[in-house]
Amino acid sequence: MPEVPVKVKSRVEVVVIRAVRLLIGPLIISAVLINFANIVGRYVFRRPFIWSDEVMQFMHIWVVMLGAAILTSRGTHLKMDAVYILARPRLRRALDVLTNVLGIAVSLYVIFYSVQMIWMLAVTGQRSVIARIPMGLMYASIPLGFGCGILLQLIWFYRLFRGEAPESVTHELGPPPEMSV
Repeated sequence: MPEVPVKVKSRVEVVVIRAVRLLIGPLIISAVLINFANIVGRYVFRRPFIWSDEVMQFMHIWVVMLGAAILTSRGTHLKMDAVYILARPRLRRALDVLTNVLGIAVSLYVIFYSVQMIWMLAVTGQRSVIARIPMGLMYASIPLGFGCGILLQLIWFYRLFRGEAPESVTHELGPPPEMSV
């Protein structure tokens, strides 16, 4: 079987990354617009939107949780790679596998407990203090972001076991291929 070029992405991977970006983009734009409206309200009309800071904090949490999945797909999370750089290719691949297995295990742990927290918040009907947004909705970003990360790591394993030489999820360098000109 011929080796697939390193930068070829699976259809599922492209769909997941695009969907996450389609969620992140409007969140960032909305946060900027809310912040601008609050500045105008505060300094021009002397009537700030008291809910704006709380809503923007929640938007930022969603952006971070969803953005973490994209970082996972690119392997650009903060890491210590001194040993990895000095290792031979076989050891690097073993470290990639170990890192991704541990990443999936930790992600499953976080998802398990965050879903329990969301359930508890939904049952109690807890809402945010000022904006009155259901807190379960705010915490939903955690299992969604970690779940997308797991899906992208599983795609990496699928490609590895098919012999398609996937790029390292934990050590890929450079800009994402969809951003190159």
